[in-house]
Amino acid sequence: MKKKWYKSKVFVISGASGDIGSAACRKFAPLGMRMYLLDLPNPKIDPLKQELKDLGAELVEFYEMDVLDRDQIRNAINKIGEEERYIDILFNNAGIGSKCSITNNGTFEEYRKVMSINTDGMWLVLQAALPFIGRPTQIKKTVNKKIGQLIFTSSAAGRTGVPNMAAYAMSKSAVIALADSLRSEYKMLKEMINVITIISAPAKTRFYNTPETIEWIENYEKRGFLFKLLEANDIAKRVLHASRKNKKEIYVPRWWKLIDILFVFSHNLIGNLLIKIEKTNRD
Repeated sequence: MKKKWYKSKVFVISGASGDIGSAACRKFAPLGMRMYLLDLPNPKIDPLKQELKDLGAELVEFYEMDVLDRDQIRNAINKIGEEERYIDILFNNAGIGSKCSITNNGTFEEYRKVMSINTDGMWLVLQAALPFIGRPTQIKKTVNKKIGQLIFTSSAAGRTGVPNMAAYAMSKSAVIALADSLRSEYKMLKEMINVITIISAPAKTRFYNTPETIEWIENYEKRGFLFKLLEANDIAKRVLHASRKNKKEIYVPRWWKLIDILFVFSHNLIGNLLIKIEKTNRD
């Protein structure tokens, strides 16, 4: 997308105050967008709103929204639809992490919580936003075709699986499949809705805020520079790049795309590497 396209367009993001969400907002705000932040109430919201206005956002509004609450989702999205008529970019970003799996005694309740937030929540937000996604273009040959973007936050875990994080990996794999399906569906409908999937390596976020996960990530980073955690800002830069270039799927960092290639030749290679990392962390 050309830079001028973003001016006064509507940007809606779930999980807006999280590390990745807020970093992405800071990248899009200078483009002069009308920004709607969806999240649970917390002390970070008001400072973030002011910061985005200072960065150049045309408008910044916050609506309370729990992705487990269908009424809140419908109310928030409908308010935006009534106010704006269109949602040009919907960034489905809300999610949580978890060290929940079968063999480490993860409970069904924890599994369902991860799937409900990371997968069901995205479905419900999309379902509510569907009538407002994209606006008719006036470009010749595509007149009245809807143009817009859907952006999804997934994870490399959704490609590889990760020992002792089965629930999280399952949820992120589902996000990739959801995005792939929607991409094909919009193509069938001949609409100009670009679907973008962000597949990132582990990043410094609030997921790693328990003694167990902090220890895990410290051992992970000790394996060398290839395992250095990403900064949220690194992911945000790639999100904006993907939006500007109408990408379909991007890896952060770029070289993690090699995972797909290595899988073709040796699924065991990646699996054994992940097992080795997990064993080192346990030791």
